[in-house]
Amino acid sequence: MKFNPSAWIRLPVEYYPHRPCIKYKGRTFTYGQINERANRLARALIKRGFVKGSRIATLQHNCHQSFELFMGLWKAGLVNIPLNTRDSVQQNIEILRDASTQALLFGSEFSDQIEPIQKALPRIRDFICHGEHSGRFQDYEELITHSDPQELDVEADENDLYKIHYTSGTTGRPRGVLMTYRNRMQQIYNVFMNADRLISKEDVFLHVAPLTHAAGYYSTPYFLKGALHVIIDKFDPEVVLETIEKEKVTVTLLVPTMIVMLLEHPEIGKYDYSNLTRIFYGTAPMPEAKLKKAISIFGQVFRQNYGLTEAVQPLASLTPQEHVVSGEEKLVGRLRSAGRRSIGVELRIVDENDRDLPRGEVGEIILRGFHISSGYLNLPQDTAETYRGGWLHTGDLGRLDEDGYVFIVDRKKDMIISGGFNIYSREVELYLEGHPAVLECAVVGHPDDKWGEICKACVVLRKDADPPREQDLVDWCLQKGLSRYKLPKILRYLDSLPKNENNKIIKSALKGI
Repeated sequence: MKFNPSAWIRLPVEYYPHRPCIKYKGRTFTYGQINERANRLARALIKRGFVKGSRIATLQHNCHQSFELFMGLWKAGLVNIPLNTRDSVQQNIEILRDASTQALLFGSEFSDQIEPIQKALPRIRDFICHGEHSGRFQDYEELITHSDPQELDVEADENDLYKIHYTSGTTGRPRGVLMTYRNRMQQIYNVFMNADRLISKEDVFLHVAPLTHAAGYYSTPYFLKGALHVIIDKFDPEVVLETIEKEKVTVTLLVPTMIVMLLEHPEIGKYDYSNLTRIFYGTAPMPEAKLKKAISIFGQVFRQNYGLTEAVQPLASLTPQEHVVSGEEKLVGRLRSAGRRSIGVELRIVDENDRDLPRGEVGEIILRGFHISSGYLNLPQDTAETYRGGWLHTGDLGRLDEDGYVFIVDRKKDMIISGGFNIYSREVELYLEGHPAVLECAVVGHPDDKWGEICKACVVLRKDADPPREQDLVDWCLQKGLSRYKLPKILRYLDSLPKNENNKIIKSALKGI
């Protein structure tokens, strides 16, 4: 099917041209202004010789340009390659090379990366910078100021690429996930179909998680409805709490690490959260005890969404009404789940031969749906293996209970095999996280001559806690019911855990500690 990307994305501009769209660092942009800036960017890039399908990388923290770049590239039919702000320059060079990138648009805070990129990749001919850069690069504002603000009439096919989104690389080399216009539009439809409350122009969406990832995917449905988007470039607990009160925020998306850090703020109780109706969370496991505490402070506004780079959320959802904190164990126990399968998604639990497993048995989660990517760039073998049989094999191990709730127990690559027994690292982490002195932890396998592998736990303690002895944590797990063969045999106290931009723990970095 053919369509005009510009016509598709500009609907709220036709309805609400003068409504505030974005607030960022004291500046407010209306829907009309953001749309005009996106048009100028799109036309400027086309004038510089980029054609439909040209690949343009972006690198910046959250900012108003995050919206302009998404819209401008979308309108022009250009393929976006968002770079991870936490990746090293060498990792970015590898991604830019793999994607055959032709231009890089970036924030001035990343200027020090450009010289090595230019030396390594002379085929990238345009480096466009927003922010202060002393005239070293093509200036973003100058570029769009001298460009035409009129709407574009670019015809695209629903199966054309709109993005190559590289995986976080927590278990190996990042892979370029191919996303089409149809994938993206279907994901937006899925958000609307699975919403448990009205998304409206009255919403105020606070963006603090990276707009290049899940927060960006969730921003678009709210953009299409005319909501106000308040943007913070970097996570700071006090700034987040102040902004929720000051801007009367109704919706935000936070990763579990951010929620835990908010809970640790000494003055969390002094702010007004009465306007909040939804806090989306996901991308990583959320400790049950801390989730209950968060509900007691912010209210029953939490909604978990399960998703992957290859299959954007919501794949499964746990609604606010299903966040039950007391009463029947069956209901409270669902806090440990990712919720139930979403509309628009097929989900199965299978064994090593892709045969369906009975309810309650652990196997790999596989998925099918119109919003799921078609494969990886330049990796035909990985694509064939991961998407075999027409189903996306997620690498997540999980089970379904009798009511269809999805419980994710581990990553397939993180499962520990000790003495022939399977140990799911997430199970051990849940026991450790229940200890009042533990802020967060990660469990990995450690080579052992006798058992093959044993559990190693890397633990970050609360700042205000009395440090327990290592044996105290082991005894805690045993007393709470963890089987002896699953107990951590090695414990390491760390100041922090290594994380990527999505705040997912990079377990591979903990192997040698």
